[in-house]
Amino acid sequence: MLPIEEAVLLVVVGAVIGAYSISIGAGGGFLIAPLLLIRYPDAEPEVVTTASLTAVVITSVASSAIVLPERRVDVPVALWISAIAVPAGFVGALGTVALPREAFAIGFAILLVVLALYIILKPTSPSPTADGIGVPRHLVDRDGMTFDYRIPVRRSIAPNVGMAFVSALAGIGGGPIGVPIMTRIMQIPHAIAVPTVQVKTAIYSAAVVLFHFALGDAGGAMQDIPWLGLGVVIANPFGQRLRRSLGEGPLMRALAFGLFIVAARTAFGAFG
Repeated sequence: MLPIEEAVLLVVVGAVIGAYSISIGAGGGFLIAPLLLIRYPDAEPEVVTTASLTAVVITSVASSAIVLPERRVDVPVALWISAIAVPAGFVGALGTVALPREAFAIGFAILLVVLALYIILKPTSPSPTADGIGVPRHLVDRDGMTFDYRIPVRRSIAPNVGMAFVSALAGIGGGPIGVPIMTRIMQIPHAIAVPTVQVKTAIYSAAVVLFHFALGDAGGAMQDIPWLGLGVVIANPFGQRLRRSLGEGPLMRALAFGLFIVAARTAFGAFG
């Protein structure tokens, strides 16, 4: 049982993580996993990833409950990605058992830096088009705004499988990777990609967490999750307002900044 002061602090930290991560379309795992690595220096990688992904489930389920009524979720796409991502996520979950903690932390930091550099170089994606090759998609949101675009299915499979494997290995839901994949490779408008990623993350993360529990990977780090999750849920509406009010460029730059900070702290912790 955590001391009350520590629990309250975790709620506050969870609220900050929640507001920030939800606005950029992430589940918060890329921030929570390094936090747990610091708080539990002796925990095995599979214990950290299980706890981190459990927090992601809380975040993404709460987000899905808000974004689905907006009708900006491409539900068939979210289900399709989940179907190909879950098996890859199971393989990634198994990989955490064989991975040394130091290698896990350093590899996670390198992944974040590479992703951040890519986002800085390309903070906005090309405007999607309804012309060209791909499966045509047509969405009309709650306010009557229409979105027409085409998804190149074949070239979208490998990136999403890779995203699922790496995300499960790192203990994140995949939002920081999934949003760039959707906007740049799958050519989905940013306004549709972010809420669609949140629904996909809810499905994918829940499946991988259940797999981790079946493997017996839960540990002491799980005691932080109810408090972090409470903070995330409290901050969810504010994060959604940020998502709706800010454009793709500012949100993606904010994502890149956070990735750099977390990567530096994670690498420092590994060497320390």
